[in-house]
Amino acid sequence: MAMDATLQIRIDSAVKEQVEALYRSMGTSFAEAVRMFAQQSLQEGGMPFRPSLRAWDDMSETEISEKLSRSSEDIAAGRISAQCDMDAKVKELLQSRAARI
Repeated sequence: MAMDATLQIRIDSAVKEQVEALYRSMGTSFAEAVRMFAQQSLQEGGMPFRPSLRAWDDMSETEISEKLSRSSEDIAAGRISAQCDMDAKVKELLQSRAARI
């Protein structure tokens, strides 16, 4: 897949520094995380996570257990992919598109 478009966003500089450090510590980059977010959004047909305004501290133990149970169900159903699986899928896509050119 050719990366021929640019996305520009405005973000607080302190947040940018923190998130860049976070993704570097995970062995990737913030830009790659945004690309993964976009790909996962397409795969999910929407947000790749359930948006919520409630913090963990605002939830009861039962609500947290239910949320974690749903996450486990998502993992078991294959709705969540590991980084290495996503890397393999992207590599496969790139190779198949290159073969068609």
